[in-house]
Amino acid sequence: MALASNTTTNLNGWVVGYTVGAVIVALVALLIVAIIGTVRRIRATADEITASLVESQKRTEVLWALTTTKSTVDDIVDMAGAARAALGG
Repeated sequence: MALASNTTTNLNGWVVGYTVGAVIVALVALLIVAIIGTVRRIRATADEITASLVESQKRTEVLWALTTTKSTVDDIVDMAGAARAALGG
């Protein structure tokens, strides 16, 4: 009978060890699933931000041409002034 009692005690240690190990593995798996979900949400948000930035770039490209437009307007004003002076006005 003493042998059976020792075997049960030894097996209880294994059961506790496996249970603790299983709980730890389950917690790690849950954390990994949560991290993957967060990464997917971040990626989706980053994709939306990138698309928005590309759209903003397309809409503001014309602003880079303002220097050329200003230069052209200045030339037109200068020519109009010269024409007016040539006509005596």
